[in-house]
Amino acid sequence: MSKLANLLFLSLFTTSVMASGSVISSQTEKDTDHDKVFDIYDSSPEQKVKTMSIEDLPMIQLSRISGNFNNKIEKGRYRIGDTVMISGMGLNQLKEPVVVIYNNQVTYNIKQVELVQKGISFKLKIPKSTYKVFVYSDNQRTNEMDLEPFSANTPLIFGGTSVILNKGKEFTITGTGFDTDTKVEFGDISIKPTRVSNDSLSFKVPKSTNVRDFQVRNKFAQSNSIRVFKYN
Repeated sequence: MSKLANLLFLSLFTTSVMASGSVISSQTEKDTDHDKVFDIYDSSPEQKVKTMSIEDLPMIQLSRISGNFNNKIEKGRYRIGDTVMISGMGLNQLKEPVVVIYNNQVTYNIKQVELVQKGISFKLKIPKSTYKVFVYSDNQRTNEMDLEPFSANTPLIFGGTSVILNKGKEFTITGTGFDTDTKVEFGDISIKPTRVSNDSLSFKVPKSTNVRDFQVRNKFAQSNSIRVFKYN
């Protein structure tokens, strides 16, 4: 891609981000003290924010990132474009929190968040990549966690991370992003579902497999993996 094309893409992306009203990127805002909190939100732009200690009171710590699917919370399963919830200890004590997401290339500050009973909820409107995330409030920052979203439209399998399967028998999984093109994959074996809806899929467990992980795949991407603890 040429330098001119790169600049055009960057301009269009930045405009789109700003138009959303919820995400501001490092391409548009100053961070004088390079602490990832942009000056417009930073109560002390010339001084790096202090990291909250577990000895501070009230104790505030991030512990989990989950996807919110029609008010069903799924730990660790979230995609670009989904509503995401950060949960932890004492988050309801934060005043005007800003969610800060960053990697080596770019930083995002998300101001349009909602304080909910179990944490902080917001829409994940950023490009797919691997990030770190923390929450800023009143010149302090929480501990940080890894943020690794799936791509938009990726099918996701909900529930436990391991299952017991009966060979030759029907098995049902719940999730999101399933459609008539979705297949269940046991290694090189690809299985067409016996029944499928957007949030539920049934299939017959192959008799000839001992593969220890399976996934589903739609026309966009492959889902998270589920471990087969045991075959009967």
